[in-house]
Amino acid sequence: MPTGVNSNARLWRNPRFCYVGPAAAASLFAEKAYGSHIWDVDGNEYIDYRLGFGPVILGHSYPKVSKAVADQVLKRGTVYALSTELELEVADRLTKAIPCAEMVKFSNTGTEATAHAIRLARAYTKKNVILKFEGHYHGWQDYLNFSTHPPYTTPEREPFPQSAGIPNEIKKFIIVERWNDFHSIEQTVKERHDEIAAIITEPIMGNAGAITPKPGYLKFLRELCDRYGILLIFDEVKTGFRVAYGGAQELYDVKPHIATYAKAISNGFPMSAIVGEREIMDTFGVGTQKANHAGTYNANPVSLTAANETLKILARKDVYRHMKKYCGRLCSGILQAARSANMPVKILGVPGLFQMLYTEKEEINDYEDLRNEITDFYVKVQYELLKEGIMIDADNQECIYTSFSHNADDLDKTLSAFKKAIDIASKTKYPATPPFVELSD
Repeated sequence: MPTGVNSNARLWRNPRFCYVGPAAAASLFAEKAYGSHIWDVDGNEYIDYRLGFGPVILGHSYPKVSKAVADQVLKRGTVYALSTELELEVADRLTKAIPCAEMVKFSNTGTEATAHAIRLARAYTKKNVILKFEGHYHGWQDYLNFSTHPPYTTPEREPFPQSAGIPNEIKKFIIVERWNDFHSIEQTVKERHDEIAAIITEPIMGNAGAITPKPGYLKFLRELCDRYGILLIFDEVKTGFRVAYGGAQELYDVKPHIATYAKAISNGFPMSAIVGEREIMDTFGVGTQKANHAGTYNANPVSLTAANETLKILARKDVYRHMKKYCGRLCSGILQAARSANMPVKILGVPGLFQMLYTEKEEINDYEDLRNEITDFYVKVQYELLKEGIMIDADNQECIYTSFSHNADDLDKTLSAFKKAIDIASKTKYPATPPFVELSD
């Protein structure tokens, strides 16, 4: 297998080195996971705060979801290429939960959902350009795989392709802006609104340190879009059903025109959804004047069963109360450990989705603000945590996630491990220029 993995995000920064360049990657191999714990093939057990990059909101192999899925597979089948009543039931749950959701279309992955969303926006507005933000990730598709993690030397607002194989001509359909900058985006929209079909944004930067929006920023985007005939798309692939039952829309009281969901919608089973206002969603249809939507596995009964059971549980709201309490204690403990070690650690994000950064900056508002964040400290902490049986991602711009299954015992062990890891990391020197520096154990 090229790179040795089947998603490049699974290439971990080598925990024995301070990572600066793109090489020296490593990867753990998992054997099983249950509840809040995961085991590797060497028999090591970890309290899991990666949770599959966020989908596992209830816990791995959550009994009610697993039983319902097993019954579906063993007694009723896996894929029909026909519609089912289950589609209607899950769609009904989504339209009741999500503020902007008047209609629903199902797909399988976050990338599929965002691809359909921008096609829908272009078909509805009859315009072609998509405005996105630096540091925001919307999947691997060509049209949006720009400036997700560009070098800090990239000229401002220059779309930076994140992969070879993306035609250079696609750049003309992309505008990249800095997030949380009211003035800059207003000027760009004033100048180019006749070209712009949609503004797409993560409501919280789930792939860049869990940076949250400035007060009023998301509402400003909606107002700007309404003023200039542009559609606002919330990419809630990470935030949806994780930060609140109604997602970031509920959390920040802002309704986009269109939103995309995946991950926590089905507790780890492959499923996504595009939702939005009825008039816009009706642009999906058959024929050259409509936006096509297709997929063999769309609304397959296995994933729908998982989503239906997951949404039933999430609707009780005790999941969010638990995660808020758990995350509050966890973040307080991390900050206390950092203060004890005299390390300038800042925590960004919200309950259920957050990250710790080692930085002297007072505020972190966009991708550019991560420029001088010292990643080597984070890598050392992550390695020390692994040795203590605590798993967070090796990438400091990926989030730390919690689940309904994390319990008091997990919290005590995690806080003890963080205290030890931060103390060890605080005694390590972090040179900025050599490509790799071996760390002591």
